[in-house]
Amino acid sequence: MSLVRYYNNLSLSKKLYFATATGLLLGMFFGIKCSLLEPVNELFIRLFQVTIIPFMIFSILHSIGSLTKENAKLVGKKGITILILLWSLSIFYAFGLAYSFPDIERSNFFRPENDLGSTGISLLDLFIPSNPFKSIANGYIPAIVIFCILVGMALIRNKNKAKLVENSGMLALLMKEVNDYITVLLPFGVLIMSTYTFGTLSFIKFKVLLLYIIASLFYLFFISMLVYPGIVTSVSKLNYKKFLHYTMPAAIIAFTTGSVFLALPVIYNMMYEFDEIEEAYASDDSSAKDKGRNIISVIVPLAWVVPASYKFLVIFFIVFARWYYNNPFNMAEQILHYIAGIPCLFGNNAAIVPFLLEISGIPNKAYSTFMLVSNFMVYFNNANAAMFIIVCTILCYLAISNKIKVCWLKLISILCACTVLFIIVLISLSYLMAGLLQGDEQVNEELKHMNLQGHNLEYYGNIEAKYFELSQYHSIAYLNPNETLLGKIVRTKTLQVGYDPEAIPFSFFNARKELVGYDIDFVYDIAEDLGCTTIEFYPVYSVVNYNECLNRGIFLDICVGGLQYMSALTGDVICSDPYMKYTPALVIPIKYKKVYTDFNSVLKAKDLTFGAFEDFEYSNKHFVRAFRSEHKVKVMKKFSDYYNKHESDVLITSAEIASAIDILTQGYWVVYSKEQDIKLYYAYLLPYTQKAETFRNVVNTWIRIIDRDTLQEKRFKYWVMGQIEIKHYVPWSILSWLQKKNFFIRKDAPPLSKTINLN
Repeated sequence: MSLVRYYNNLSLSKKLYFATATGLLLGMFFGIKCSLLEPVNELFIRLFQVTIIPFMIFSILHSIGSLTKENAKLVGKKGITILILLWSLSIFYAFGLAYSFPDIERSNFFRPENDLGSTGISLLDLFIPSNPFKSIANGYIPAIVIFCILVGMALIRNKNKAKLVENSGMLALLMKEVNDYITVLLPFGVLIMSTYTFGTLSFIKFKVLLLYIIASLFYLFFISMLVYPGIVTSVSKLNYKKFLHYTMPAAIIAFTTGSVFLALPVIYNMMYEFDEIEEAYASDDSSAKDKGRNIISVIVPLAWVVPASYKFLVIFFIVFARWYYNNPFNMAEQILHYIAGIPCLFGNNAAIVPFLLEISGIPNKAYSTFMLVSNFMVYFNNANAAMFIIVCTILCYLAISNKIKVCWLKLISILCACTVLFIIVLISLSYLMAGLLQGDEQVNEELKHMNLQGHNLEYYGNIEAKYFELSQYHSIAYLNPNETLLGKIVRTKTLQVGYDPEAIPFSFFNARKELVGYDIDFVYDIAEDLGCTTIEFYPVYSVVNYNECLNRGIFLDICVGGLQYMSALTGDVICSDPYMKYTPALVIPIKYKKVYTDFNSVLKAKDLTFGAFEDFEYSNKHFVRAFRSEHKVKVMKKFSDYYNKHESDVLITSAEIASAIDILTQGYWVVYSKEQDIKLYYAYLLPYTQKAETFRNVVNTWIRIIDRDTLQEKRFKYWVMGQIEIKHYVPWSILSWLQKKNFFIRKDAPPLSKTINLN
């Protein structure tokens, strides 16, 4: 009981520290077994978001609506100007944090041009509350904030506002009380979330996460201890020591308690002390003496409501996540996110982060990572928020009392010196993290451990796969002249398949030496449907190679492996119906990455040699002419001719295959074609004989069935985009280490038998 009493007497911040530390220990002990907590983890994430949007609505209405006309005019113009200046500096330095990302070679699965950031949410719906109820129902936070601000501004001039403002304040307080009830579960929720996260977090992910933490901590220290005092001391009589005197008490309380709200009494007291020392409104008139305190009483709660500098780290997390998922924002997109994201920042992180992740096309699992970081960063964030409120109050107070005297030379000198220091630290951090993150093999391991069981409900365990060279081919005779290819396959229960072992992710050998891939999945579907017990695989690299096999009497039933669709007959070969769009791409050595930044710049390069496969001539004619008119193309037979033998500078291939090979082969860069009028597709190759006609119909029927059943989309996401999480990596844990050491088996126990005798 004494332990329970001791725990109950702890402050909330100490309980959260204890919960996080306990979660770390449990996660390290149980490791991957903590993945069982995923549903509970999701439950707490949703539970802690219950009152956030209602509280935000009522608090904004109350804060703005309670202003008088005089105070609104007094604070409005100069307060907004100061706020914009502080936000501009915060955005400028938060934007610069992206330059801490090391310029390392990061490979990833194929991503269509419109994959990330294409959520279907209209920007007009996002920011314009044409239907406020729809905005609230869909959680469009920018529109909700804008709606609340408009209503609050209307309330300022309304003579009958008292009751509504009072009710808004009461409802905001009520939502806070409801949130307090939920907060009772917060330590337990943090325990679950930290246990789940630490138990399933790989060292590779932690290393990348460390970059975000270090950059964020530096940003908070830099803004709070250098930029803020630099501005205040340049426009007032305050020196650095006096600045710390006013700001540090509130910052320390906010840091230790993890709450800016608890630091508000200290903020008021320090600002009242500042008013007495400045004596901006000193007069014999008692009402004039109270004017300074009244202004402070208005500014402090407004500064508490608006986003502080630390809030821009939320946008930085979105920028970081896009970089982590290998689809970084360009400069214009980053600036747009930082500026357009300001209305979002009025909300609570628990609501705005999932929203921002969704509209940015980032996987939802990134939110758990953000929550883990937030549990650590919350104390530093609140310290910055407390200092932000004080700085806003001091600057607004001086501006309203006309006591701001800007020393431009000092201000510019300080900001320039700060910026130089900022750049030096970011370059150093980028250099440090490049060494730490270079050579990460997480995606590499994911690709190597893909298997046919990844997304299918059943594993094709009853079908035996046999691998032969073309020289080992054995012919299977027809039963009689009237037997079709389909009949022979069903009778012999054997399917003979040509495949390209280098066409990742369509057909390749994984770490278990099993032939897997998008096309191999399809082959197993056909084989299972026809009742086959054996599949014979033979290496075939192109339509030309397949046609040669047929001419030599090596009659393979179907040929797969990321092959291009051809509408016309090629020798004895015909294509199935197309099953996937083919995205043209060019592969170049990484050393050319900065010289040739896109598809067209590589295409126009006169000093590069181009290589293509034998079936290149059968591609889209417009696509072929684009190369023939500019370059002489060297014909290759295999991918290894380019990657291993280096027979050309550039390889003409597909983005789906090149992206996957790039994961395993370091030193190359893939650029996609963005032209929409190039009609290229993937298909399977089949023999063009009368006996094979019924089998072709079966293949084409299966292509249509898979497309209608959405299985094609699932396979595309798994094999081509690598979106389905692959359970190949088991994080280190104490429990697994003890099991490997046979800690739970008695030394005198008899050896375990590999089989169980039921008799």
